[in-house]
Amino acid sequence: MKLFFGSIIIVIAGFSVNKYVFSNKAYDGVTTVTDIIPTYPVDMFDFKKTMQDYAHHLCYKNEDTLISQHVSVSECISKLDDKKTECEKKVFRLAPLNLESEVEVLDYSRQYTQCTLPYKYILG
Repeated sequence: MKLFFGSIIIVIAGFSVNKYVFSNKAYDGVTTVTDIIPTYPVDMFDFKKTMQDYAHHLCYKNEDTLISQHVSVSECISKLDDKKTECEKKVFRLAPLNLESEVEVLDYSRQYTQCTLPYKYILG
């Protein structure tokens, strides 16, 4: 019984740390993905990882908007994780190995977030 309660406490603590420490702090003050990218050209492999992390952040950042659409943050994260591979293939299949400009970064960022997070009024 102690093991069961201990496990539940660890899971809740892990979720809380992820939500309040890692996800929110990494992108505080970020309004678009170009705020995160300091130099060009941008390596596509790094960009994909950045976009995945940023999309997770958008789920947490827009919690109130999601709730108004009857979607929880955990459902948003689950949807993101389910669609990640499919959307990477769809959006990045013909992408260059390096993104040379802010316009390219914004375009691929918009396409990826719209594919993985098909909720209205998600800001970021």
